Amino acid sequence: MTDSNTSQQNLKSNSAIFLDTSVPNLARIFDYMVGGTTHFEIDRLAAEEMLKIIPSLRKWVRLRRAFIQEAAQILYSEGFTQFLDLASGMPSDDHLHAFAPGCRIVYSDINPVAVSYGRSLFEEHEDIAYIRGNGREPESLIRDPEVLKLIRPDEPLAIGLNSIQLFLAEPQVSHLAKTLFDWAPVGSKLFLVLQTHGELEMPEGYFQFLDMCKQAQLPIELNTLTDSVEMLQPWHPSLVEPITRFLGLPDDFITEADKEGIGMAFYAAFLLKQ
Repeated sequence: MTDSNTSQQNLKSNSAIFLDTSVPNLARIFDYMVGGTTHFEIDRLAAEEMLKIIPSLRKWVRLRRAFIQEAAQILYSEGFTQFLDLASGMPSDDHLHAFAPGCRIVYSDINPVAVSYGRSLFEEHEDIAYIRGNGREPESLIRDPEVLKLIRPDEPLAIGLNSIQLFLAEPQVSHLAKTLFDWAPVGSKLFLVLQTHGELEMPEGYFQFLDMCKQAQLPIELNTLTDSVEMLQPWHPSLVEPITRFLGLPDDFITEADKEGIGMAFYAAFLLKQ
C-alpha cells in the first residue's frame, strides 16, 4: 500500500471515530461551550444538562480558552517557537496554532475523539501534530515519535497543562511536573490555568460540588491555590494572578454565584525552569 493510500485510510478511520454520535463526548461538549463548531446535537444536549447542574461552567471554560490564546501570544512574543500542549481538547481554529504562527506544536489528549479529529485536521501540516498522550504516563508521552520529531532538546519549550490538574490526583500531577522539568530545556515554561477552591470551612459543601460534577460527567478534583502551585515543583512560578486580572476583565466579572459556594477561582500561571 502506498503512503498516500495509508494516509487516506487513516483519515477515514479518524473521521469515523469523530463522527460517532451514539454518545456525547466530553471534548465535543467543551468545544460547544467555548463556541466552537466541532460538536453534534447529542453533545449540545449533554452540555445543557451539565449547565443546569453547574451554571458557571460555560464561563469558566471560556475563560480558560481565552487564557490559552493570550498566553500563546505572550510566549510567541517572548521568542518561543515550540509548544507541547496536554489535554488539548478539540484543536479548533482559535487554538494555539492561530496565535503562534509558524511554530512547532504538538497537541495531545487521551480522548479518542479529540485525537482523531486533531490528526485529520493536521494531516498536511509538517510542524503541527496531534498525539494520544496520557498525563499519567509522561515518560511515554515525551518519547512519542512526533514529540521526538518536532521538539528540539536545545531550545526552550512552552508546555500547556490547562485543565489536566482537574483529572489527576496530587501524586500524578507531581510526577508529571517533575518528569517534564527533568526533560525540558532550561528556559522552558509551563503555562496553565490553576482551577482552585477556597479555604473551606464546611468541607461537605465541596463534596456536594464534586457530586454535582460527577452527575455532569465531569469527575474533577479542585485544590487550594497554594497546593496547586506546590504540586508543580520544581517549576518556579514567575506569574500567578487571578485570571480576570490577567485578561483585563473587571473585578466583578466573576460573581458570587459563579463560585458555586466553594470559593471557586481561576488563576493564570506561568512557571519557569531556571
